[in-house]
Parts: sequence; structure tokens; C-alpha cells
Amino acid sequence: MLANSVILHYNMWYNWKTALSNPYFRNRFFTSIVLLSVILTAFAVFLAYIETRQGHTFYDPILNFIKPRDVSDFIFFVTYSTALIALVYAFSSPYRFLHLIQMYGSLTALRMLTLFFIPLEPPTSIIPLRDELLTQTFYAGNQNLKDLFFSGHAATLFLFYFFTVDKALKYIFLLAAIAVSVGVVLQHVHYSYDVIAAPIFAYIAYRFITKFSKHYRSEQTPAAGV
Repeated sequence: MLANSVILHYNMWYNWKTALSNPYFRNRFFTSIVLLSVILTAFAVFLAYIETRQGHTFYDPILNFIKPRDVSDFIFFVTYSTALIALVYAFSSPYRFLHLIQMYGSLTALRMLTLFFIPLEPPTSIIPLRDELLTQTFYAGNQNLKDLFFSGHAATLFLFYFFTVDKALKYIFLLAAIAVSVGVVLQHVHYSYDVIAAPIFAYIAYRFITKFSKHYRSEQTPAAGV
């Protein structure tokens, strides 16, 4: 067991060393890191801006049917434990990790577009989500209530589901995505429309990157060690 673990770790670092020695990969990787940093920085500024805008309030029959409950701890635990699993899975392959960076950057850019063109007011019965990680990063210490269409928590987990080719992890990511989707609706953090749209945009981000990445298909073959 220990020997297998050592071999796996050696193969992983060897793959990273080999990939980083390739100028094509190295340029794409560091360019993607820079672009993601720029997108995330712009997103944090953008979230502060949308809080100042007047938005629309939707009638949501599903929210009207459900009494709001605070499930912030559950949402926080499922979201970030699943994200950690996804990052570990992705990091085991340099190209896989590169693609996840690019997909998440694309997903965030899509969120900025939809949030800009679909300004919304939060549900009147909202119980604000307690997420210390978001509060101390993207929300800049403020309580952001208009980060609505589409749900970032749900979309990110659905992105992990589309991204992975491991069958066991696919089930885990799908269950996590569904659980968090139900959670944010139960807490009235999002309209049900925000959650329904999340997997659609996650799939768009996934397909956009897989279509234009010539290395991705080879990563999905057993010979590539996925």
C-alpha cells in the first residue's frame, strides 16, 4: 500500500516536471493562472458594484411553498469539501489541472455577464448565507445578497461533475451539486431559477474549454492514467 502511494506521488511529480518543461504547456499554464487572477479580481470589484444597483424581484412559486431554513453550515461543508476533492483529483494531472483552471475562469466570466444583464433583488424571505471564505475574499467583508443569477455554489459543483471522468467521483460531485442546490433554495439564498440555470452554464464552460483544448481528449483515455 505504501509502495503504491509512493509510486503514485512519484508519477504525479514526474508528470508535472515533464509538463512544465514543455514550453507550450508552460506558456498556457501561466497565462491561464494570470487570466484567472485577473477575472477573480474583477469579479470581486463587480460584486461590490451590483450591490448598489436596483434589481428586479421574481415571483418564485417554489420559494413561496418552502419555509426558509438556515443550512449555511451544511452548504459550506459540502461545497468546500467537494472542492478540495476536485482540486486533489485535478492536481494529479497537469493538463487536467490546467483545464479546470480554464473552466472555472470561463464559468466566472459567464457569471459576470449574467449578473450584469440580469439585475435581481434577493428574495424577500432570504436568510443570508454565512460563508466566511466568500466574506473575506470576493465579498470584501460585506454581506452580498445580489450575487444571484446564476448560483455560483451550484454551478461550481456541477462543473466538477462534468469535468471528472472518474465514475465514483462523478456520483459524489453530482450528489454534492444537488444537495447544495437544494440547500440554497431551502435557505432562500437564491431563486429556484438561479439554481436551475447553474448546470446549464457549468456545461457551457466545460464544453467551451474541452472544444478548444487539443490535449483534453487524450486526458480522458485510460492510457493517460485518468
